[in-house]
Amino acid sequence: MPRAHRPSFAVLLAALLAMAASGCLQLETRITLNPDGSANITERFRLSRRLLELAGKAKGELLKALTKDGALGRMKHMGKGISLVRHQLRDAEGGSKESFAEFKIKDFNEFRYLSPWPSFVDYAQNNIIAFRLEPKYKCGSSGGQAWAGKIMVRVFLLKRPRGPEDTKTPPPKPSPAQQQRYRDLAPILRDLLEGFHVRLTFQSYCTVGGASLGVRHRTSGATAVDLIHFSSKDLDNWGGRFVDNQEIMLELARGKLAGPNISAHVRDYARNLTLPVFSAYKSAAWFRGIYALIRPSRPLFDRYFKGKMLDYRPWTKNPPVPADFNKIGWKPRKKKTAKKP
Repeated sequence: MPRAHRPSFAVLLAALLAMAASGCLQLETRITLNPDGSANITERFRLSRRLLELAGKAKGELLKALTKDGALGRMKHMGKGISLVRHQLRDAEGGSKESFAEFKIKDFNEFRYLSPWPSFVDYAQNNIIAFRLEPKYKCGSSGGQAWAGKIMVRVFLLKRPRGPEDTKTPPPKPSPAQQQRYRDLAPILRDLLEGFHVRLTFQSYCTVGGASLGVRHRTSGATAVDLIHFSSKDLDNWGGRFVDNQEIMLELARGKLAGPNISAHVRDYARNLTLPVFSAYKSAAWFRGIYALIRPSRPLFDRYFKGKMLDYRPWTKNPPVPADFNKIGWKPRKKKTAKKP
């Protein structure tokens, strides 16, 4: 992705974080892969009345982000071949203002978006994720990797992120006085996070299976995978409210999203559905991004598998065989027609 794109996303990130720290913000984005390899992106972006009131003279600038021009500005950095399908600026509950935008991109592989993994120390410079369809012609060597004939949907950072140990000069630990100031700040931050909600979801035209660690158990029989899903209503690993956990809020007040307490309380979100979906430091997203397996539609089979050989070893001793859509492909369910009386 061109370097010129990165500052715009960094500016958007800074604006989102500033708004989150000043009042209620909700951002929900869904990326839907279509059978022909294109994708639709829907974005619901809401600013609360409280946030707009706190903004004062900056209220006009905040409202610009909800306009059609604001949506078009974000669209410029989402990849090649993307277009705005529709946009609505509407009033929402509690006096809030909301933007709803739908985009379409011709090739899913060209889509780029703001990273949902903010726990890495170089996030300000490394905050763009890419999406890619990778056909698999051979099975993996270890158990659970029956990949041949599947398409891997990969979501990954454009470059490997950096962790705290990668910094040349780690920041000093806060003094007891500084620690107390953070503790005093935590209840204020908790109050400001009330109503906060951010969600980024990938949805496929078919069931998503074989997802990487961190999303596997949330996708059984489903067609969608949350890359991030956090709200003020989420619980911690002990069953209390996430934002009521003092040690978690202390790390949030310090901006330590990769802190040991946050990491400990989100690590098991794949199995515990009450936890926020948040990829912490050295999670699956850290090493290779998130991936999931889908069956090829007819257009994607013709693009990636037609005329190719599939190797199912070591699952079988048989030699590679030609790819057959009737065996590996996805077919939409036929609509049931009502029986005539």
